Amino acid sequence: MADSLRSQLSNNVRLRVGLALIVATLGTYLTLDQSERVVKKQKEYRRLSVQLAQARQQATDTSWLARSKEAGKVLSELRDKDWTDSNHGLIQSKWNDYLQNLLLQEKAVNATVALSEAFADGATKTKEDEAGAVPGVSIMRAKLRFEALPRTLYRLLQIIDTNKQTMVVDSLTYNWIGTTGRAEMNLKALTHLSGQPGAQGAAGAADSTTDSANAASPAKGQS
Repeated sequence: MADSLRSQLSNNVRLRVGLALIVATLGTYLTLDQSERVVKKQKEYRRLSVQLAQARQQATDTSWLARSKEAGKVLSELRDKDWTDSNHGLIQSKWNDYLQNLLLQEKAVNATVALSEAFADGATKTKEDEAGAVPGVSIMRAKLRFEALPRTLYRLLQIIDTNKQTMVVDSLTYNWIGTTGRAEMNLKALTHLSGQPGAQGAAGAADSTTDSANAASPAKGQS
């Protein structure tokens, strides 16, 4: 059979040319396929080389220490704005007195302040509270009801916004009744117990002396 094939190839020029074209086409395909594989390998090698170089750079980069200390300092300053005392009862009493005096000072009529019975934990904690939870920090709430003109309401909102100890307006409704308006305002505030380092725990990268001083010094109440 081999002799017959050689005889046909020697006597048939077209068969030789056709066979040569087939071999050439197959060789070209195999060459291109192999070349594409080499290119893919080179790209993968370059990608891994870049990742390795980045990993080596990050391993020797100490700038994150400075960023961590700065973040700790900022967090410590924010924690100083929490409502702080030696126990939750005193914190709520301080907050209640402040809100009562604020409404009296701004001459709000028929004003009442109702504090939540417990801090935001367990069943009373919302998804928002859980998402923003900070170790050692609790959330207290209050509901204010009062009658006041719009300018009085505006002054109250300004005072709440700029108060030294942070307060947040969770919701506000204001209905006009005759010559004045009836407002219902839900407030929220962050608290932590004085002397508890847990409130400063997230600022662990900050200087330990600064952390200890901030944790040991209760925030001053609003006069």
